[in-house]
Amino acid sequence: MKKKTESMTAIVVDDGSRRVPIQNAQGEEIGVFSFHPTDIGIIGRYNRMVERFDEITKPLEQFAGEDEDRQAEALREAEKRLYAAVNELFGGDAAGAFFGSMHPFSPVGGAFYCETVLKAVGEYISAQFDEETAKFSGRAAKYLKK
Repeated sequence: MKKKTESMTAIVVDDGSRRVPIQNAQGEEIGVFSFHPTDIGIIGRYNRMVERFDEITKPLEQFAGEDEDRQAEALREAEKRLYAAVNELFGGDAAGAFFGSMHPFSPVGGAFYCETVLKAVGEYISAQFDEETAKFSGRAAKYLKK
């Protein structure tokens, strides 16, 4: 008689995703996000986000000289736009991981904190994508030969 096996509860597929800790300059973990380093579309999404940064921050242009309520409204609108763009970039709730401990428009080193984050993210994406594609290039050549 066959032994009864447990039914599977999920299909497990390796999608190449990685859970990546986010650390501050002191090496303290301030968040974690999931990332697909071989997602061919991530570089284009990142570049579009950088190109749209002025549009994202447009509500802040009217920040100076306004009353506190209008300033707070402009800040909330810019934050909402930024969160949507970051979440679109990574395909999930990554904005909370990056900005959960500090407001994205806080000044850091002469720039907004979100600009510092975007620069670090761009460098990380580029390095990870290059590493993964180098691993794959031999196999891809087999299929791309004329």
